[in-house]
Amino acid sequence: MILNRENLNCIVVLFLFVLSAIGFSTTAYSADNGVHLISAEMPGGQFEKKDGKYVGAYVDFFTQASKLSGIPVDYRMVPWTRAVKETESSNNYLIFPFTRTEERESLFTWISPLNKDQMCFASTRTSVNNLEQARKLKRVLVWRGTSQQAYLEKQGFHNLVKVDDTDQIIRIIKATTDAAWYFICDQAQSFLDPNKSDINLKLGSVVAEEVIWLAGGKALKQTAELNKYVEAVKVLEKEKLLKRLLAEVAK
Repeated sequence: MILNRENLNCIVVLFLFVLSAIGFSTTAYSADNGVHLISAEMPGGQFEKKDGKYVGAYVDFFTQASKLSGIPVDYRMVPWTRAVKETESSNNYLIFPFTRTEERESLFTWISPLNKDQMCFASTRTSVNNLEQARKLKRVLVWRGTSQQAYLEKQGFHNLVKVDDTDQIIRIIKATTDAAWYFICDQAQSFLDPNKSDINLKLGSVVAEEVIWLAGGKALKQTAELNKYVEAVKVLEKEKLLKRLLAEVAK
């Protein structure tokens, strides 16, 4: 075949198209080949976004799992109730830290336990050491849409105030001494005000324990990359890495 200018141009265009297609498929494969993590902001060095980067104990933990497995990870930060809904309907999001409850059992795929949390009532007055004391308070604050809310409702609490942000918790607790916040014992102070510049919490006795999980939706796509990453997470969980990282930021 004699190559004239028109034929040559066609060949060049076709060649560029093939290169573009190859480049696109490689990029798409890389994006789909990782693990996609979703959660709400958790202040106090747990899961935050600073200067455009995700940082905190959970990021350090999942990054270590990424290094161990060779599988890349990325993050999405949204309000908690939205994170739960998006995970439930997604085939690739993994939510953390998530508690396994009767209501959630059939709606999610339970990937791996991450840590065990001890739960307390935190207040600005004398320690609230048990459920009976907490029931007598004017207000018990709890994160909206969480397993903590579900637990206290099952215990017959009628004085719950469902909260959505830390400023709301601080404002209510400072406004009245007849209130307490139900949260993770060793993370409560660092979550609200690590420097104790605005509030100094008094923690009561442990009243319950929760195992927190890494979980996906029921339609979660099981891939070789996901399985490899999960194996790394399980290794680090056995080494109590997340527990140590959370303890460090809580100091």
